[in-house]
Amino acid sequence: MNMLSTFIYSNDNRSRLARHVLFWVANAVSYLAIIASTTEVDWVVVFGLLARLMAVAGIVYLIIYYLIPMYTRRHNLLNLLCWITGIVLFIGLGMPYLRYYVVNVLFWPECPVPPNPFFVGSVVGEVFNWMAVIGTAIAIKVIKSKNELQQKATALWNEKRMAELSFLKAQMHPHFLFNTLNTLYSEAVTTSDTKSEQIVLRLSNLMRFILEECNKPLIPLTKEIQVINDYIALEKIRHGSRLQVDFQQDVADTSDSISPLLLLPFVENSFKHTLSAQRGVVPISIRVHSDNNNILLHVENDVIPQQSHVMKSHGLGIGSIRKQLELLFGENYSLDIAVNRKYVVNLKIPKVKHE
Repeated sequence: MNMLSTFIYSNDNRSRLARHVLFWVANAVSYLAIIASTTEVDWVVVFGLLARLMAVAGIVYLIIYYLIPMYTRRHNLLNLLCWITGIVLFIGLGMPYLRYYVVNVLFWPECPVPPNPFFVGSVVGEVFNWMAVIGTAIAIKVIKSKNELQQKATALWNEKRMAELSFLKAQMHPHFLFNTLNTLYSEAVTTSDTKSEQIVLRLSNLMRFILEECNKPLIPLTKEIQVINDYIALEKIRHGSRLQVDFQQDVADTSDSISPLLLLPFVENSFKHTLSAQRGVVPISIRVHSDNNNILLHVENDVIPQQSHVMKSHGLGIGSIRKQLELLFGENYSLDIAVNRKYVVNLKIPKVKHE
């Protein structure tokens, strides 16, 4: 928020007082400039103008701090119309009386009173003269209140979005850990202690990531890539030379950021369905790179015919990620998942910088 926006929308008492003083000083100066074009301005004229401006200020604050909130709460139109009628009559009749029979009598007694200061034309002119100031003040208040409501609505929507994102991530964590712990259990009962130690090491890295990074709205893209590396290492320990992963990374800008666990579920989904359904060597290709504006993920693996309908359903993890993408980027992302002879994922999301 820049300095002007801070000055306009700040609820600090000094800022509010400065805004009000600035508004009335600007009105006083503009009226004096108009008067000076036809009349000599002296201290009596200035004092008379200030007295009338004080009366108008009272009307303005009565409207914006009492009448508008009262009508908003009660919606009593008849009561509001009575107040408006009274205000118009006061401006049309009370302001000339204040000018000619109070201010002038006290400070300029030799000034003649017009023959008919309460003539209909004079009354209407007085009303229109001061309604410009009153209308401007009300318009400023209404616009400011509307913007404040929009800011509150935006803040509430952001809080709701972050709460939903947290819920979706909370779903992902158990899903991810369940698969990883299954890997650990399988290897612990069938292989050497050395392999189990490697699994525990990789799992501890993943646990640290979940505990330290997943509650953050954004993390460096390099950390998400490291998680993918740890996951691939776990699967390679489990499946050995049967698993052939071509993982390519091209992230030149280390300030690129991403929401935690946004890429990994696509990789995990590819591994899960491919390794469980296919025999022999399983090739999987993964590419993560970024251009000037976007982060791109490409995942590709072979699919056997019996597996196609399973891959098309994508599972719980991918469904949650779709919801996260919609919440984070709206329509400003693309996700294409194709299942034919190959399972191919192409994801493109906007880049953000990690502060």
